[in-house]
Amino acid sequence: MKTGIKAGVKPSDVALGARVPKDLKERMNRFCLEHGLKMSHFVKTALQDKLGEMEEEIKDIAMAHERLADAEFVSREEYDSYIRRRLGKK
Repeated sequence: MKTGIKAGVKPSDVALGARVPKDLKERMNRFCLEHGLKMSHFVKTALQDKLGEMEEEIKDIAMAHERLADAEFVSREEYDSYIRRRLGKK
């Protein structure tokens, strides 16, 4: 009985089309062949990893902006004066 679904493909999976440079596609093909990986697994894992990295980076940037908004800044002279006092110098 044919179901029309390839082995290992979930009904919730969708095809993804993207244009990439030919040499990048060839590198990916070679890598997958050399390491016994299915290309769909490689692409899915790469996308998950990169999205995770970028989401973390965006969160980090937002946190930095929040901290900068509440930060107190001092002039160079105020900083130098503070350091001299802390070190006991005049």
